[in-house]
Amino acid sequence: MIRRALDVARRPVWILLFAISSGGAAELRGQELFPAWVAMYGSAPVARLSNEYRIAEVCTESATMEDCYREQMAPSLVSMPLHAGPSDGASVVGEILLVVTPGRGLSAFYRAAALSVAPVYFMPDVFMGDWGYGYYFHQTIADRSGDWFKLPRGPWPTPVWLRVPPDTEGERVMAVRGGDIIEMEGSGWYVVSSSQDYLLLRPEQPGDMWCAEGDPPAIREVEPTRFLRVDLLDSDGHLVIQPKNLKGC
Repeated sequence: MIRRALDVARRPVWILLFAISSGGAAELRGQELFPAWVAMYGSAPVARLSNEYRIAEVCTESATMEDCYREQMAPSLVSMPLHAGPSDGASVVGEILLVVTPGRGLSAFYRAAALSVAPVYFMPDVFMGDWGYGYYFHQTIADRSGDWFKLPRGPWPTPVWLRVPPDTEGERVMAVRGGDIIEMEGSGWYVVSSSQDYLLLRPEQPGDMWCAEGDPPAIREVEPTRFLRVDLLDSDGHLVIQPKNLKGC
């Protein structure tokens, strides 16, 4: 169950709602971001996912078409070491085995440092199989030190550190900001404002993301609630919120 912080935003709600109107767009842009999830695929060749649709561009010689197709559609396996601390010199406690399968998507396994232990399949906190909208294969950020990201426990028994290079494809860090819509416990929430340590939320309304014809309904004034970061974590330290509408309407 989510623990709601007792302190509710004290600014008048009309000021907060002004921030989400066109006149308040600059205010939203100036807000602190709430860093939420980090890409778990790192430098893996995720662009190969679309090879199935690029065969005609890649395999142009009819004599070698069969071999070329087989090569372009073969899965790629990438190992990403997990460390006990945020440096290459810290002990390696395991690894993430990321499988990039063209035409099918991403999958991941955790293997402990003891090689006698069989790899464990797992799903990240944020995942969307349709990579046409972006590479969404992200895990909750527990802490950060430069290019090193601390991941909460699960499936690994204790928190670990993963280096994610800055040239990672897509969104290396997914952040939550004012104007976003997120999902929590099956309900939609509109992000009125954001900070590194908290989110100011109100229940989602139809006019927040209007996809039908005509003008959207007016936004009802609702007192927003402040959720501290700790209030948005489960017992293992994973965020219980999810980005909503990754595909748009």
